[in-house]
Amino acid sequence: MKRVTACFLILILSLSALAVEDGQVMYVGGTAPGMAAGVIGRLDTTSEKALIFEYAGNKLMIPYNAIESFEYSKEVTRHLGVMPAIAIGLVKMRRHSHYFRISYRDPNNVAQAAVFQVPKNMPRTLQAVLETRAPRTCKPSLPCAGQN
Repeated sequence: MKRVTACFLILILSLSALAVEDGQVMYVGGTAPGMAAGVIGRLDTTSEKALIFEYAGNKLMIPYNAIESFEYSKEVTRHLGVMPAIAIGLVKMRRHSHYFRISYRDPNNVAQAAVFQVPKNMPRTLQAVLETRAPRTCKPSLPCAGQN
């Protein structure tokens, strides 16, 4: 029984999380036309006019003045149940996935939404950019305002 438990713990600990690597961003889903869920690219925040998601030779441009709201959330990468979570929590920290949901209006004034999974070092930077460049009427969601 001890060997089975040890093998189970080793297997769980050795599984790599399905997460984006440093500098990469994944489009998780939304209503952006022509976008498929799971596309990996990068976010360009250097433009003063728009947030640009570059992927496979294409671009999704979200003008800052068209952003209506944005929200940052952090979720546990794997939900294991109570006992495995406790066992793994004793050995190492649980991994989290970081998401940004952006609601905006396209050039035809149609409401759109995009959800991006970002690397763990990007949320503070992206939130600062959105707070600075998005219109003053655009507010981040209150429950997530104080998260890392």
